[in-house]
Amino acid sequence: MSQRTERIVAAIEGEERLDRPSYDVANAASLALQPMGRAAQPIENALHGTWLGHPLHPLLATLPVGGWTLAFALDTAETLGLSDDPRTARAADIALAAGAGGAVAAAAAGIADWRQIHGRDRRTGLVHAAANSTALALALGSLALRRRGRRSAGRALSGAGWAAMAAGAWLGGHLVYRRGVGVDQADRSPEPRAFMPVLPLDALEEDRPRRVEVWDEAARAGIGVALVRHRGRVHAMGSRCSHMGGPLDEGWVQDGGLVCPWHGSRFCLRDGRVLDGPSTAPQPRYDARVRGGQVEIRRVPEPGDEALTPQEIDAATQGPEPSPPPGARKADEVLFEHHELMRRLFERIEAMAPDDPERRDVMRLLAGELEIHEHVEDEIFYPAVRPVSEDVPVAHAEHQQLADMLAVTLRLGPSSPEFEAQLRALHEAVDHHASSEERSMFKEAQRLGDARLRQMGAEIEAMLDHERESRARSAFRDLKIRLLEGV
Repeated sequence: MSQRTERIVAAIEGEERLDRPSYDVANAASLALQPMGRAAQPIENALHGTWLGHPLHPLLATLPVGGWTLAFALDTAETLGLSDDPRTARAADIALAAGAGGAVAAAAAGIADWRQIHGRDRRTGLVHAAANSTALALALGSLALRRRGRRSAGRALSGAGWAAMAAGAWLGGHLVYRRGVGVDQADRSPEPRAFMPVLPLDALEEDRPRRVEVWDEAARAGIGVALVRHRGRVHAMGSRCSHMGGPLDEGWVQDGGLVCPWHGSRFCLRDGRVLDGPSTAPQPRYDARVRGGQVEIRRVPEPGDEALTPQEIDAATQGPEPSPPPGARKADEVLFEHHELMRRLFERIEAMAPDDPERRDVMRLLAGELEIHEHVEDEIFYPAVRPVSEDVPVAHAEHQQLADMLAVTLRLGPSSPEFEAQLRALHEAVDHHASSEERSMFKEAQRLGDARLRQMGAEIEAMLDHERESRARSAFRDLKIRLLEGV
């Protein structure tokens, strides 16, 4: 955000005078539901989006945003004389009305969610709601004017409404992407990957949640797990509520679910799914068992999770070993050698005088080797080590960053101060990437066994030779580098 918008948001978040009206509105909304008793819960679940697995409000908000934006565009075309077709005016009116209907539905879902936030976020939410309510009022006023034949005034009114909606949408984006409102707040660490003892069974009382911690070495943090002994069985789920991070271990058991003490979300003891909102995301699940009087837990992997279990690693290392060519080197050795080549090229460029005419040529050579390295790892090494290493997604992300940084570096003149600064940054980024692989991924690759690593090493060396000797591949790289240079 710009400094001006930062100041605006800071002023809203720090305005304590908004607290009283915000609680008055929230209490009024509560009064509409409280007389229903238990029948109100299904309505609230529907508005929160518990059934959907995601908050409903953002989905519904696309209706007024899309409808009113379409109406604004059609009105602008009509105002500028770009279209005098009556169907354009009618389409604008329909879009405006559809957006107004969607705004009412979005407001209902938004109020249901807003009741469950407090402090600075509640203040911002109140202003967000006020801006969107203003937009709705202006849209309805515009529709009334259009029906009376006063289209020019109606277009002006809906244009002002679109501006109010844009301001409200911006505040909504701040609440979600900066403040994390509506975002899953649960700790989704993959630990522990195998059963580990966490508590004596005798220390666990019936229907009294108890917090234990497991250590996540990657996150350098303890991860809370809520244990519940219910009807002779031990259940385990993440202790940090997915809604707003409330402590589930301080909650209570009700109708087969664990209730968050902060906002009342209720999660099934058996599988962690949401039974009652406002939460929409399930809790992290753990298998629990009792061995030798100790409660042992193991994290249940989530679909698509990159975290590897000991069983998965064992399965990946089984199977017949290949027969690598005689004298073949291991993949990590070949790649380490290529890392060293690129490090020497960086040192050579940095040692050259800024006005040395050969500096650009060496930079192109480095760019080509970086391109080759990325291609070889993406095609051969990463797919092979993915079953035994969790670092592959991060390595892919670093490849993308290196490619972006290289493009910026090539665009600069090799004698400019900007080039020197960008070259140093690129050098550090490449060295970080290479060192990370050497410290972690190369060691984890050893799980594949010597024969498979040597087979892979032979494939990598063959591809390196092909990349350098193929005229077509060399011409492609040269063309790409020239385009990045702006030549």
